[in-house]
Amino acid sequence: MVEVPDGIRDQCRQLGPGVVYALKVLCAHLAEDPLMGTLGWEPSEYVVHVDGETFEDCPALDVFYAYGPPALDEGMVQVRRVDVPASAPTRTTEPEHGGGSEGPLEAAVQARQTTDAWQRIASWLREHAPSTYAALKPGASERETGALEKALDVRVPASLRALWRLCAGSIDVYGAGLLPDHGWALMSLDTVVSSYQAHMESLRRQVEQFGEEEGMPLWRPSWVPFCSWSVTDLSYGRFVDGETGETGSWDETGERTVEDKSLTMLLEEMADRLEYPQMFPGAKPGLIDGTLVWGPPLTPEERAVWKPWKG
Repeated sequence: MVEVPDGIRDQCRQLGPGVVYALKVLCAHLAEDPLMGTLGWEPSEYVVHVDGETFEDCPALDVFYAYGPPALDEGMVQVRRVDVPASAPTRTTEPEHGGGSEGPLEAAVQARQTTDAWQRIASWLREHAPSTYAALKPGASERETGALEKALDVRVPASLRALWRLCAGSIDVYGAGLLPDHGWALMSLDTVVSSYQAHMESLRRQVEQFGEEEGMPLWRPSWVPFCSWSVTDLSYGRFVDGETGETGSWDETGERTVEDKSLTMLLEEMADRLEYPQMFPGAKPGLIDGTLVWGPPLTPEERAVWKPWKG
């Protein structure tokens, strides 16, 4: 059951018939999938962004709602607030740098799947690798991710925004590496900005010197970095393509590789590897003094104390 208070209905009627219709459609989706939104800051709070181009005569909307305990009874959904972001008017053209192919419902699904995968990862780390869990930074606010988008002049995909709302990087300690194979560390938002700007500057110099070249470029404006070899070593890293949702990597030689794998798929695979390590070939999760270390480790010293996790 989805409850819409009279005050919210009156507000939507004042905003126009397109908003009334958009809310009606959204409520129908919430009745089927109450977890489609991204997590808010209050207990049981979620938010869904409705793009301004999806419904006729409807501006962009942020719809905040509560679902289930402790705010409501089990199974209940209540719309709490409808905001019209001042910085998000109805668009008549696609944004210059990516994200245009992601509709509001698709974005909500991507955000929910990312949230689910990360919560599985965080739960495993909290129980089995507390040192690695302690290295994770708190999530970022919408204001902080919005400032990042403005600094980069790029629209961050919903999956990456959802990850940053839960964890906005790692601190520089042993064991901060997280993702399989190389132990990639999550970048802080400041590092994301500086890394992106450095790549764009390299791209600018490349174009000035050699002109536009076919094939894989040095960088694309839609590529948003999110993790690196370590917290301080940015010579290797991974990015999400805001236009396609695909992930990719770069290295110090200038090689760029794009994979047919989304951020959601990457995190879901990591969660599966942690929970069911025997099902996957390649790098295995293991522990050194409460720290997650993918292995077997390369150095004899680490191999001697590394304990593989068998599930």
